[in-house]
Amino acid sequence: MIDRLRSASVVAVLSVLVATFAVPVVTAGNTNAEWTVLVYLDGDNNLDPDSVDDIEEMMSVGSTNKVNVLVLWDRYSEPAYLYKVVEDDLVLMDGLKVDGKSVNGQEVSMADWRLLEAFVDYGKKEMPANHYMLDLWDHGNAFGYTCWDSHADPAWFTDAKAVSLGQVLRALEGTGNMDILTYDGCTIGMVEIAYNLTLIPAGMNVQIGYLVASEEYIPNSGYAYNILLERMNSMSDLSAGSVARMMANEYAACYSPHGQAKGSSTVGLSAIDLSKVGPIAPALKTLTELLKQGLKENFKYYHNLIADARGEGNLGWSLNGWDDRIDIGMFLLTLSEQSEDPAVKTLAQEAFDMITDAVYVANTPALQSQSAYGLGAWFPTSYRSLGNANTGGYSVLDKYSTTFEFADDAGWMSFLYAFWGKG
Repeated sequence: MIDRLRSASVVAVLSVLVATFAVPVVTAGNTNAEWTVLVYLDGDNNLDPDSVDDIEEMMSVGSTNKVNVLVLWDRYSEPAYLYKVVEDDLVLMDGLKVDGKSVNGQEVSMADWRLLEAFVDYGKKEMPANHYMLDLWDHGNAFGYTCWDSHADPAWFTDAKAVSLGQVLRALEGTGNMDILTYDGCTIGMVEIAYNLTLIPAGMNVQIGYLVASEEYIPNSGYAYNILLERMNSMSDLSAGSVARMMANEYAACYSPHGQAKGSSTVGLSAIDLSKVGPIAPALKTLTELLKQGLKENFKYYHNLIADARGEGNLGWSLNGWDDRIDIGMFLLTLSEQSEDPAVKTLAQEAFDMITDAVYVANTPALQSQSAYGLGAWFPTSYRSLGNANTGGYSVLDKYSTTFEFADDAGWMSFLYAFWGKG
């Protein structure tokens, strides 16, 4: 395995690189490339030092005849710049504008979805390729938020605290094919998020093939970009599915020897085939309707059954004792194995099979031992625990049902209320 690069001098080196660009240098991408990787690198918060490390990793490989690498990088102590990453260097790119305003050298708000839109449009125009990957680099949370900006100029002010899932889709509207959407941030690998991505109206003209994300916490050091770019340049099969699975495998391999999630070694990454996610919600609705009926008829038995399954799904990645998320695959498998109701057994198994067919997951050994299947779901322990839900500062009850179609299409919200004894 290639070692991850770390250097204390890289901060000074990259600052010099920025300062030397008196005039932007326009360098087109390789128009015959297999992939263009678009990294929306939001280091304008407490992750700033980690953004420097990841830029250094990208520079160790850079753009090649196979893979273009374009980065919009905003640091906490410096304005934003658009770069083509080349080996051992950053080449400043010109022409990225929002509302007629140039981005380079400006203290932009990375939380403004219009900036993300302009970045993606620019990348696809200036660096055409057979395949595209958009990497949203920052914090993340289970309600689909990412890209908090702690240091934006008032001229770039946006009411948004972060970029929401819906705003990501607005930014991608009209871009056509986006083979891989990946979040180098925490807890985005949720069934609710993946399902929403299958419901994009055809009129929006955006097709996302794979969501690559983690259902749990991403270490601050994030992806090993030197390893990912090296592997992409050496692979013979550069299809979206092959690259997405490689990303998961290399991520788990990188952290397996030591683990790095708040002292835990329970780290995993999933490649979620969105073409297979859509049928999961209606299958779950059939199951949740049956479970709701069981709770009406024999509350104690079914509540204990569901609670036990929920407990099994609340795996080692749940670093908070009040955590409101479960591994839905483990939840369904436990239901199927422990239920005395043949219909529940069958329906839970069928839904579990759908999830394992749609999700390829690579875990560190500690997480493998707990059978995490790579897709989370929102499941607070009780109605009174809702205040602990990780929603980015928004009301849980207001945000869950209005953000996620899964709440109704899978019957999940009404199922949770029935489990909590709220009718």
